[in-house]
Amino acid sequence: MIKGVFLNSVKWDLPMERNAAAWYPTVFPDKCNGCEGLEAAKCIQFCPHDVFEIRNEKAVVVKPQNCVYGCIACESVCPKKAITFPQRVALTPKAKPKDKGLLHKVKCRKCGNIFWTNRDADLCFECEAAEIGEKRK
Repeated sequence: MIKGVFLNSVKWDLPMERNAAAWYPTVFPDKCNGCEGLEAAKCIQFCPHDVFEIRNEKAVVVKPQNCVYGCIACESVCPKKAITFPQRVALTPKAKPKDKGLLHKVKCRKCGNIFWTNRDADLCFECEAAEIGEKRK
């Protein structure tokens, strides 16, 4: 587990090992101008993990291992939109290969009616709604 990752001033404990997925930005050299005219490139000023350097007047990822999994903050500070990230790996468990979230037939434990669902439920929707209504009274 990665402890104490701060994104947008919120502390997150990400349930993923550091090497579980490749996570680092890609800088498109045809878009990047190294923040020409500015004192320093915005990505370099912004990133506290020293992921970027300027080489040949362009930002380059030199320490991809320093990038924090899930952080995409430097993408928004780039005025040329030259920084992009890979798709995030889902942090929730995937459906079991055998059921893949498909509908399955279930017999309601309360009324005995057969119904189809993709949830782990043993009450049909009508009985479930009635049970919720009873609890609210």
